Amino acid sequence: MADSLFKSNRLLEAERIYLKNLNPNSSEFESIQFKLAYIAKVKNDWVSELYRLSSIHAKQNTPAIANRLAEIGEKQQLDGYAVSLIDQIEWIYFSIFPYLLGILLLLGLYAIIILFRKYLRNSRIPRTQLVFLSTYLLLLALFTNLPGLLRFGIITKEKAYLRAHASSAAPVMQILKKGNRVNYWNTQDIWVTCIVNGQVGYIKASDYSAIN
Repeated sequence: MADSLFKSNRLLEAERIYLKNLNPNSSEFESIQFKLAYIAKVKNDWVSELYRLSSIHAKQNTPAIANRLAEIGEKQQLDGYAVSLIDQIEWIYFSIFPYLLGILLLLGLYAIIILFRKYLRNSRIPRTQLVFLSTYLLLLALFTNLPGLLRFGIITKEKAYLRAHASSAAPVMQILKKGNRVNYWNTQDIWVTCIVNGQVGYIKASDYSAIN
């Protein structure tokens, strides 16, 4: 029903139904997020549009999404949305991922078979070969899960402080405003370690909402 309302341009009615049935575990989640982002754009609700597009961007970075986020960020004078080197690396990653992953898996399997055959023949397996294979498999696991290692959040308070240390008394490195995007990776008590414009610092966990 919501899709019918959306197609007939009854966007506010469609939005209510989408929000009521929004489930992150649903196969339709990404499609609904796109539609909610479009509705937010029509309503000129740029904060909501940023949040919706950023949630998709965190899982599947495409030039179209990244460029739209950069456009909104520039218009609203926000940090964290300019197309970066990370974005360009992710574009390459998603475009070649299926093919490259297949090749890397075959190489790893080939190496495992060789070592297993040596083991069956009771041949000596050099320690360096085991270390090399273990390192290779670890790097392959990191490559496979690259997007999941990048976590993003959006500042939801009108003003947030990026501090040099995890303390309210620490020097303020940057003042972030509502809508700014941060990369974060660790939470300790009420503080979150993040990076903004190349600077590593700490913000309060209550100052942002996680995208992914």
